[in-house]
Amino acid sequence: MNQMDEFERYLQTTKLSATTITSHSYNVKLFTQWLEKESHLDPASVGYNDLLTYIQYEKQKNVNPATINLRLASITYYFDYLKKQGDVKNNPVKQLRVKGTVKRVIENPLSPEELQALYDHYRLLKKASQHQHNTDLVHQRNVVIVGLMVFQGIHSGELQKMEVKDVSVDAGTIYIPSTGRSASRSLLLQSAQILPIHEYLQDTRPQLKPKGEELFPGSLSNIVTRLQQELQGINPALTNALHIRGSVFINWVKQHNKRQVQYMAGHRYISSTEVYAMQEMETLQDELSKHHPFG
Repeated sequence: MNQMDEFERYLQTTKLSATTITSHSYNVKLFTQWLEKESHLDPASVGYNDLLTYIQYEKQKNVNPATINLRLASITYYFDYLKKQGDVKNNPVKQLRVKGTVKRVIENPLSPEELQALYDHYRLLKKASQHQHNTDLVHQRNVVIVGLMVFQGIHSGELQKMEVKDVSVDAGTIYIPSTGRSASRSLLLQSAQILPIHEYLQDTRPQLKPKGEELFPGSLSNIVTRLQQELQGINPALTNALHIRGSVFINWVKQHNKRQVQYMAGHRYISSTEVYAMQEMETLQDELSKHHPFG
């Protein structure tokens, strides 16, 4: 087994996705090829100045700063691997990044398939409790909330303001009222959401003893915080509820134009939507570079 194969096996221990591992491996191969061709350096003898030379080499090929930083991130993993192997004492890439990049709104967004799996796995969760009836009610409520998070990208503030009248099971739509953070909009429900929402409205919600017409009784901020912890047990790559919301928006910009996504996301300004579109373009450019390498 060669060193790159061993490096990939090391990456597999970090819980990165298969796509991310492929991307890191590709970037490190570019770097090691440069070492061999341009500098005749062994990785163990690479220093800070050598890395600056590599960055300059990439810039001369008109590689954008965001892609260079992605490659530096991959090289950071590579030197962490070499350090673990005892081949180097320090990681010279750790704090090295190129300025002038667009801030990524979300790291490692979840794909539509991963979001769907999150919902499907959560629906199947059954919790043992001496108060089984109450536990079942909470779980049934939470299935509806998770669905609204992973399919419509709704945040806790919006969930808190929603009322029973905002849901139309027959039409398969849900109205999301405006908050200080977002504009109102009406979105389609996914087919997988219809039955759980119908059962929640007919059977579960009345037993949760709502005080008025609120769709979800209780503090949604606390509910979503607890949900986040449960969902991380299903997918450890999940960082927080914003990770879900941002992933939904990233996936939307792949399918719809920016004005459509602005409405669907409840963004008051198109600039809020554009940051997701720009991140997706950077990701696409990096993917293209794998199939059309420089030089």
